[in-house]
This record gives sequence, C-alpha cells and structure tokens, in this order.
Amino acid sequence: MRIFFVTNNYTPYSGGVISSITATTDALRAQGHEVFIITLDFLGAQQHADPDYVIRITCPIKFMYKKNHMAIPWRPTHTITQLLKQYSPDMVHVHHPFLLGVSALRAARRMNIPCVFTYHTLYEEYAHYVPIPNLCAKPLIRSTVKRFCNAVNGVIVPSSGVKEYLCTQNITTPTKIIPSALRSLFCTPDTKPTAIRNKKHYELLVVSRFVPEKNIPFVFDVFKQLPNTFTLTLVGYGTDYELLQQLAFNTLNLPPERVRFIHKPPIDDLLKYYRNADLFIFSSQTDTQGLVLAESMSQGLPVIALDGPGQRDIIINNYNGFIIENAHDAATKIISIATNAQLHDKLISGARATAQHYHTDFITQQLLDFYSMTKIK
Repeated sequence: MRIFFVTNNYTPYSGGVISSITATTDALRAQGHEVFIITLDFLGAQQHADPDYVIRITCPIKFMYKKNHMAIPWRPTHTITQLLKQYSPDMVHVHHPFLLGVSALRAARRMNIPCVFTYHTLYEEYAHYVPIPNLCAKPLIRSTVKRFCNAVNGVIVPSSGVKEYLCTQNITTPTKIIPSALRSLFCTPDTKPTAIRNKKHYELLVVSRFVPEKNIPFVFDVFKQLPNTFTLTLVGYGTDYELLQQLAFNTLNLPPERVRFIHKPPIDDLLKYYRNADLFIFSSQTDTQGLVLAESMSQGLPVIALDGPGQRDIIINNYNGFIIENAHDAATKIISIATNAQLHDKLISGARATAQHYHTDFITQQLLDFYSMTKIK
C-alpha cells in the first residue's frame, strides 16, 4: 500500500505520538509498503534532518509557546491535495483532529481517498495548552473532536478506555482498538534473567515528559515513604523540568544521592536506563496508552501505576505489575516486591510476555487489516 501519515507533531518534538508514528512507519516500510509523513516545517527546511519520505509543509509563521515550537502552515489543504494528486495514496491516516488533520480530511474527501484517524490523546485534558480560558477551551475541543471523529472513515484508539469514552460521545464511525507499536530497539530481548537479590540499592524509574498532566509530584510522595535503600531516576524533558528539580531538592529535601534527573538522553542510553532499573512508576491519569509502559515491560521491568485509561489494558495486577490507588498503596506494593524475589521474578516474566503483544509486526498487521475494512462514506 501507499500510505500518507499526516501529523502536526514530528521532530524536533519527541514523545509517545512521534514514537508511535516512527515505529509504525519503519515497520510498514520494512514490509514493502510506501509511507510518507506529512508534517509542519517548524525550523526551516534546511534545519530538519529528515529521511526522504518526510514532507514538510511550508510554514511562514514560526514561534515558541511554552517552550514548544509552533508553526502555522500556508494553504495546507491545497498543498495536501496537490500531494494526493502527485502520489495517489491508498490511505490517508491522520494523527490529530486539528490543523493538518482537518486539511488532510478535506483533501482526502476531494480525492475520494479513505481517511482514518488515530485518537492518541484525551484532548480535553490538554486544554491548558490552548491560549484561551479552560472554560471555553474544553467544550470547544470536545465538540471539534466529536465532529472530526464522525467525519473520518475510521477511528483507531489505543485502549479500551478510550473506546468506551468515544461511545459516551456518540461517535458512530467504525472504531478499532490498536495500541501503538514498540520501536524496534525495544523489540530486542533484555538480558535481565530474574530479579537481582541482595542488592544494596533498589532502583525505581520514571520516563516521562515533565509537564503538569504527567503528575510527577505523585512519584515524590511515594518515594518519601520508602526506606533509604531505594533510588529514583527520572528521565525525560518538558517545561517543568527545572520546577520539578526545585520541588524535589529544595522543597521536599529529597537526597540528591538517591534522586537524579536525566534530561532527554539518546535512545541507546534510554534503553540502558530501562535495563538497569528494578521497577517502573507511572503517575499519569490522562494517557490513552502510555507507550512507556510497553517499553518498560519489554525490558523485563514491572510497573506500578495510578489508574487511568491507558493502564487498564496492559497492567494485570500480580502478573506484570499493579494498579494502585494512592501514594501509600504504591509504597506498600513497591516494598513488598523489593523484599519478595519470587514475586519480582513472576512480575518480570509477566512483563516480558505482555510486551510481545506490542511488537511491530503484530500491531502493523492489525493496522493493515483495519485499512482494508475502511470504506468511503
């Protein structure tokens, strides 16, 4: 097939959506399919180190908002229509219900090409990124996303929690649960055979964007309740990176020798952090999937997580981790795992087995099957 992925977010951004697009693109192209990524020109055409299948739409207006690159495209519907005429794709797959997503849907309709949409995000929970008051932003986002979902030919959701939510919004478009695939790096087996016994330190890991909706202060609440044999590594980036360091070290007086922040490491280093840790902590309650959960499990790392829509499909209590209710519950579970090597071994095995369901070949076949079932409205 020839497929257009249309996304508002791509490099220099990083995060779950970009990881999902990259992993899926690589897997489809490895199988012989043609995939083109249509996105915004955030930095200027000469400053992006893109592969030849990435097409940047001209953006005469570029600016920063909350330390994020923003760009406003010039005549995106016309540009995408011309690209559709030039390449004649079999499928247009959009990853956002705004901006380029709207333009791609319009262009696909004009060209009578099916258009599907992956519902990556609970958009209402990110209303604080829109430069209008939340009281106005949330209803506007809700109605816009609903209208978009009912206009496309198919909707892909990463978890059952999101599908249930869409049902409450009266979305009538055919919907399929297909989680995001792991990047190929995480499809390699880890070398950790079992839980490491008699360790002097038990290492907890967080991999996240450092932004309000990720709820990182919850992790500090948990950590304060643990004995001094535990260490905590927080890997990521975001607008709250420095604020969280101030909270940890200046306000909460967490010991720097036991808590460290790692800012946006290379992907190979990220893999090492997963492999060196003993347990993964996930504090967000707004993620639709939380791809880091599958990444951690692929490296034999069990998960302790607050409840949320992205957690319920992947975490099975007492098999690959635990969904907990509060910080005290989390600390109790962490201590019980750290002091019970048999339980830890069991959770490691369950995590590895779970991650198999997120390998690229398994996920891309589901995606191709959904494409083949999609019909023009």
